[in-house]
Amino acid sequence: MTENVVVVTGPDPRSALDTLQALHEAGSLELRAAAIVRRDADGRLTLDHEAGDAVSFADRHPRLGAVVTLLLGPLDTLLFGNQLVSLFGATERTAEELAVGQVAQAVPAGGEAVIADVDEPDPGLLDAKLAGAIVTRRPYAEVEQEIGTGGQPSGSV
Repeated sequence: MTENVVVVTGPDPRSALDTLQALHEAGSLELRAAAIVRRDADGRLTLDHEAGDAVSFADRHPRLGAVVTLLLGPLDTLLFGNQLVSLFGATERTAEELAVGQVAQAVPAGGEAVIADVDEPDPGLLDAKLAGAIVTRRPYAEVEQEIGTGGQPSGSV
């Protein structure tokens, strides 16, 4: 199994979330947490109303909540401003080289996406089930190292 932070962009984020949940229920992957996020034209990320606010989401899902909380700032601030200096090793790598930067850039301005914490034995399965969507993956270990979450466990969805 491979632990990944997955960002799925496409025309219907609700359908992508339903697909992730169905694969979890079938035992094809472990979906630990997921939320639909929106990025406005100014680069600010917000959680779908079903996910609740960032604090309650992070309380329920500490691993993914740490990532989402970091991403809630404007994209340019995350990649080039004050938040970047809190990322481990950020001064030594460009935004494109950072796992968190790649996750942030996967959510387009003015668009929606599903961001999820998954443990998947075969990434090709999710890709096949979400044909037509763009699936961006980063190994969870890389993301944890950058944001310093310390590998806090998160319960399944």
